[in-house]
Amino acid sequence: MLSRNTRNPGHTMQPSLHARKHIKARLLERLAGCAADDSAAARSTALNLFFEASFEFESLRDLKSLCVLVPDVCLKTPASLYMRGPKDTLRLRRTTSTLGPRLVTFPEPSCPDPVAIARRDGLTAVPICETGPEPKLLGMLCLHKDLSPDEETFYLGFVRSAAQLMAVKQIAISNRHRLTFINNLVRDIGHNVIVPNMHFKLLFLQMEKQLERLGRIVDALPPMRSDAPDREARRELAAMAKELQIRQKSISRRFQQSSLFLESLLRRGHFEKGSYDLQLRPCKFKSQIFEPQLERFRPLLSAQGISIRIAPDVRIDEDLVLEADLGLIAQVFANLLSNAVKYTVSMPTESGRDEKLVIYGWESQPHAFGPGQPGIELYIRTTGHEIPSQDWPQLFDADFRSSATDDVEGSGHGLFFVKQIVELHNGRVGYSYATPMNTFSIILPCRNNSQASTEPGSCHIPS
Repeated sequence: MLSRNTRNPGHTMQPSLHARKHIKARLLERLAGCAADDSAAARSTALNLFFEASFEFESLRDLKSLCVLVPDVCLKTPASLYMRGPKDTLRLRRTTSTLGPRLVTFPEPSCPDPVAIARRDGLTAVPICETGPEPKLLGMLCLHKDLSPDEETFYLGFVRSAAQLMAVKQIAISNRHRLTFINNLVRDIGHNVIVPNMHFKLLFLQMEKQLERLGRIVDALPPMRSDAPDREARRELAAMAKELQIRQKSISRRFQQSSLFLESLLRRGHFEKGSYDLQLRPCKFKSQIFEPQLERFRPLLSAQGISIRIAPDVRIDEDLVLEADLGLIAQVFANLLSNAVKYTVSMPTESGRDEKLVIYGWESQPHAFGPGQPGIELYIRTTGHEIPSQDWPQLFDADFRSSATDDVEGSGHGLFFVKQIVELHNGRVGYSYATPMNTFSIILPCRNNSQASTEPGSCHIPS
């Protein structure tokens, strides 16, 4: 037996006198309505009151008070609670004894299996251990009397319950701290990210106007004379002005997409709801959703030798209107195109030659969600080998990666994100294979009217 001095002549971290009196009064009130005919019944009543009061008094501080008040009030046994502190020392936190801190002994290791009770000079110390395969000592519940075998069995169960409740309440405390941090982080994001991002948008707009003005000034210059000394400079100036305008538009488009993703992913409503918070509005699929993503990924697709085509049965002059969250639904197609860059492989096609090919398009489904419930199917097809059929049911699950993609880097999150966002729009996702193309599709519900809707999925094709 190893002796450790647990004397703490200073502050014992007791809750306020008012709080202790209130908890004790509630225990006495509850105890008055319970009949205990013998010691076993009294111990059973004490344990029930301990559980009930631990839910009424939710804080960890109050639970520590209950650990000593329940034995004292219900079983007439003064008790002291020692908790592990810095440097693994035991410190007195609660007591109902008038004797003050005592010298406590406990076994080494402190949490053997089974847990051992330490006895010394009329004091019985019961270790409070964490749950798990390698439990650590949380503290000691010291009863200021010698215990009978039945009482020892009871208090071993009592401290196990106390340890479990402490763990639950500690998790609750950690979760509250995390929520507080997240709420503060959301405010910081709004102040330090979203607001400056809006300022950058204004700067890009001002830059665009300045470059347009520069272009007009250059165009308004008088014709160059063949013998003018500034002829080469003016020629370079005109070329530079046009190049700057092209680059500015390219940078601005990329910024707009990055800004859209940033603002839609870091939206305050997501954090407040604890789930994605849709902001629905009419969106043109081709010009607002898909083509900006296609332009973003076109250089990456081209670098892999991948050709891009629109499906032959799709009218290229149509621009389907969806009622959707623009930022989130755009990221759905960004994920699908990102996968196309990584997983498209060369296959024999109808052209009679091997090629890497991406085909996109859409088509109406009059009964997509049942009789008279139309939908619109939006799809991306890529040349490649068929995904193993046993992987199909899990393709859109979190962290799942098909066995056919082991040699390609990925997280398994992209398709799960796609499924989440599509289902929030009341739609569904799908996969199919028809040689030589894998098809990933999303189907969104739509109504037969062209009025703006406040629900996801409204779609129509303008005449």
